[in-house]
Amino acid sequence: MRTLTLTIVTFNVTYGAAWSVLVLYATERLGLGAIGFGLLTSVTAVGGLLGTASYDWLARHVSLAALMRVGLVIETFTHLGLALTTTAWVATAILFVFGAHAFVWGTTSRTVRMRAVPLALQGRVGSVYMIGVVGGIVLGQLIGGLLAEAWGLTAPFWFAFAGSAVILALIWRELAHIAHADETAPTG
Repeated sequence: MRTLTLTIVTFNVTYGAAWSVLVLYATERLGLGAIGFGLLTSVTAVGGLLGTASYDWLARHVSLAALMRVGLVIETFTHLGLALTTTAWVATAILFVFGAHAFVWGTTSRTVRMRAVPLALQGRVGSVYMIGVVGGIVLGQLIGGLLAEAWGLTAPFWFAFAGSAVILALIWRELAHIAHADETAPTG
């Protein structure tokens, strides 16, 4: 649980930094208006629906540890892709894939957490986990705003990419050892 919690907190700091400037990124870097920004974020949700619809199949064919690793690689390269592109359709494709990852990650991390934590402690652990989720995003938004102000709109994305890459390299081996991550969901 410690590795899972540290992963979600640190990745939410990097995510929060990048997403703190998403509206400005969409309008100023990609040249989108309000409708374009709405479509950009809607595509993320559509990706999430695809991720949700495919989760049962993924859980039957891929270990939870592998899902976590692939998901964190996707998230890391999402930040890089957004830092590099100035094209709206490329950003849209990136956010579609990110949306699928985000929903798969949420289900996978919840599954791992529920398998590892005794029933009597799930409420307490879940609430501490949520504090880490929201706290990481809030801290990341502060960092992202400061970075964008000092070095421009892509600085939070570069920070998110570099930070995620370092964190992922540090936890890569541990992800296979997260409690019950190597188990497959019961089929039935």
